Amino acid sequence: MAETAENNGGGRIEEKVCEDRISVLPDDLLVSILLLVPTKDAVATMILSKRWRFVWTMLPTLEYKENNNDDDESKKSVWWFLKRSLELYKSPFLEILCMEHDPRCHTDASFENLVAKAVDGRVHKLLWSADPTRLPKSLFTCETLVDLTLSHKILVDFPSSCCLPSLLLLCLHYVVYEDEASLVRFLSSCPGLEKLCVKRKKDDNMTKFCVKVPTLWLLAYDNSASLPDDNGGCLVIDTPALTNFYLTDYSGDSCSIENMPCFEDVSIDVDQPFPNIDKFFTSFSTVFSLELLLTDETIVCCSKINFSRLTKCKIVPFDSDWMDSLVPLLNNTPRLKSLVVDYRSTHQSPIASATWSERGYNPECLYSSLEKFELIDYGGREEEEELVEYILSTSRCLKTVTIYLKSTLEPEIKDTMMEKLEAMDRFSGACQLLFKTEYVNN
Repeated sequence: MAETAENNGGGRIEEKVCEDRISVLPDDLLVSILLLVPTKDAVATMILSKRWRFVWTMLPTLEYKENNNDDDESKKSVWWFLKRSLELYKSPFLEILCMEHDPRCHTDASFENLVAKAVDGRVHKLLWSADPTRLPKSLFTCETLVDLTLSHKILVDFPSSCCLPSLLLLCLHYVVYEDEASLVRFLSSCPGLEKLCVKRKKDDNMTKFCVKVPTLWLLAYDNSASLPDDNGGCLVIDTPALTNFYLTDYSGDSCSIENMPCFEDVSIDVDQPFPNIDKFFTSFSTVFSLELLLTDETIVCCSKINFSRLTKCKIVPFDSDWMDSLVPLLNNTPRLKSLVVDYRSTHQSPIASATWSERGYNPECLYSSLEKFELIDYGGREEEEELVEYILSTSRCLKTVTIYLKSTLEPEIKDTMMEKLEAMDRFSGACQLLFKTEYVNN
């Protein structure tokens, strides 16, 4: 690029050349630059010059998202942009394709062509969010797909004769199922599936939700959008390799576990009792890490279980009178190293007997293993003070006690609380007492 300027001495015109240093960079560096901007901006660089015309077609990631505030014409332009750019796309390997769009702006046939293009590009990860639409046939036999996310009313109707041989991670978020058999066919078509993440809604056309995957080691199941309706729904898990299980279910559906796996990391957030709840909780006796929403029902169940391998436990009281159950629970966790009590879901103070901690003995873990204690959303209530005092005065191996103070407390009240807690006796001379206001789950 050339520029001219007048010389101050004699009016002579001087030519300056401005070098385009970015355009001379190698393709891989230009692609790295384009990955830092939205796809629509990356594609727009094709009009800059001949050098830039096809650089964006080498991007390994393409992302197309509609704005919820866009009118129909704007959404159609996004759809046109998606269609046109994929037609021009030249990279032999499309790593990630992300699409969030309104199906009113296209037909199933046209979307079939786009997915076929992605499959031809050996797509590795596909994230597709759309209101009612069917799965395209070209998706059923994609040999390279490793990570698939389907969300928002996409109709799942997977034929039994198809296969996704490379799929390791499947996320089904608020989709609709043709019938119960469609889910079974889908999961059986993924012979190497390792992780399954499910979020359900009330009208997804499923009563019995069956997860039968021999290779699955992680299952995250969220049915919190459904309200109890006593429709006899159930979750059936038949996954012998499962080690990580994260369950959130407010539907009142029952849950059964077959071919008992050896769980290691479990989180259970269930606020409704169901017929086989005792047997369900017994399934987790082998866990190393357990996060548990404490209701009156779950307290009764867990007080009967010996958690012989448990080293990390997080308790989330939910308006339950749980304090009298703490010592029996700790007595069933002889190897416990970390205990977290999270009061953020509690709307009322628990009622504890005056002798909740006076049982003539202290649990083995307080003498031999407990090293870390955290209390989240501390507000200075009597039972909270008693809990901290009990842990400090009885735990021989304790290294750190972290108190996360309520963010709504006045500074003067916080200071008074901290002084009172600092003055408590500690069994462990190495124990540090820490105060924080923001909790980060790790």
